Amino acid sequence: MKKSVEIIGLPVISIVEGTELGTVKSLLINPADGSVTILIDDSKWYWGAKFLPLAAATGLGEYAITIENSDAILTLTDAPEVEKLIVADLKIIGTKVLTKNGRIQGKVTEFFVDNSGKIVSCEIEDLNGGTTSIEAKQILTFGKDVLFVSDDHETVAERSTTTNIAIPPVSTSVASEVKPPVIQVKEPEDVKVAANDDSARKFDEKNRKYLLGKKASRRIETDNGMLIVEEGGEITEEVLQKAKLTGSFVELTMNIQ
Repeated sequence: MKKSVEIIGLPVISIVEGTELGTVKSLLINPADGSVTILIDDSKWYWGAKFLPLAAATGLGEYAITIENSDAILTLTDAPEVEKLIVADLKIIGTKVLTKNGRIQGKVTEFFVDNSGKIVSCEIEDLNGGTTSIEAKQILTFGKDVLFVSDDHETVAERSTTTNIAIPPVSTSVASEVKPPVIQVKEPEDVKVAANDDSARKFDEKNRKYLLGKKASRRIETDNGMLIVEEGGEITEEVLQKAKLTGSFVELTMNIQ
């Protein structure tokens, strides 16, 4: 498994011919399945762009990407579907991360690729500046502007559902001989619900602080023409309230500078 930054610049070497066919110039990502195709720079751009689906590579090593022979290298004539990936220009790094229910998780700072040629996980910088990771199976949509993930990846601290209560020893003279028992007390259901509600409120407050003061990258309005915010307009409390009331909150979070 390698970081994307570790793949770019690697030489592509044919085992049969024993020659270096070029170096990795950039990575093209297929949003349908997270597979990666590399764009090869061989200093012969006048013959057209050349590509290699990573799944066709023999090895993804520390110092090189190896292939059986040069026949694995494709052109747009061989694989016209690659042109769609070029037009889509899906970068992922720097993309906002939202859960399905519209909660901001942060942004992608890196992604990892395995020997099968697919993205296996992404590294995310959360709203507090910390780092977390998410597995590919939790990613719902590889979007150009937003990476949607399943709701179970919310970066809210998990709360324990049990409380450990240690009972002190009766006599200090036998403290070293007798270990105090530990009793596990289950929290009532209403306490759990209150804790979850509290977590949700804290997360909403974190989202609010993250958005306030940002600028809208485009004009946001409802289907019936009600203006939420102009392009370049500042995200204020009023804008957030209008977005929530009109169901435009997710669209707003996807279009901030």
